[in-house]
Amino acid sequence: MKGYEIMNSVHTVLITGASSGIGKAMVKYLSASGYRVVLVARHLGKLQEVVGEISGESLCIPYDLQDLCNIETIFKKCSENGIKLYGMVHCAGINRDQPVKTNNLNDMIEVMNLNLMSFIELAKYFYKRKYSEDGGAIVAMSSMAAFDCAKGMCTYSASKAGVDAAVQVMSKEFAKRKIRVNSIQPSFVNTPMARMTVNYEAKFNAQPLGVIEPQYIAYLAGFLLSDEAKYISGSNIKVSAGV
Repeated sequence: MKGYEIMNSVHTVLITGASSGIGKAMVKYLSASGYRVVLVARHLGKLQEVVGEISGESLCIPYDLQDLCNIETIFKKCSENGIKLYGMVHCAGINRDQPVKTNNLNDMIEVMNLNLMSFIELAKYFYKRKYSEDGGAIVAMSSMAAFDCAKGMCTYSASKAGVDAAVQVMSKEFAKRKIRVNSIQPSFVNTPMARMTVNYEAKFNAQPLGVIEPQYIAYLAGFLLSDEAKYISGSNIKVSAGV
């Protein structure tokens, strides 16, 4: 599928969770569409494997987003490499299937930190003029679980609802620099994380249009990053597969 046309070939997008799932699909699609990509995930080896599958310009930054206190180092690394960011796609995320009555506090903190808090910290530094271009875009991976909640998904659903709320706030606060902020709310996507959920096969089969392949989420994110979406901001976009 042809990528949406970008304004120039040196626009750079930072992608978290870039070593697998939606993040990996995002790297491959955006690179093929002409963007320079900055890959962020915990393990350098896995990032390098992804880079081996693309031909465009890239930079790997191994970083554990559970470390909320030093997230600016990601942006400093970009600056050290002469990179000013045009866009950011936050794909990093985890889930812990647990009923509330047996909820583990450490698991809850991990989910909230990675899914929500790291996104807010990343956006805070992205907004700084020294790290990003005017007129850029941020896309966050949310989930239909933000509003269509299921048993065992309390913390995950809360984290994704927080992402959607943060997106709406940021869209207002960042508009001064013409930075657009949106989220994508997929139902079940065929990723390693989704396949770890309880009864995942039944959940995949329950989607009338079929399980969503990651590249289709990347196509939508590519549109939201492009100039064709220049008036879209503060939107939480559902991708339901017919559910």
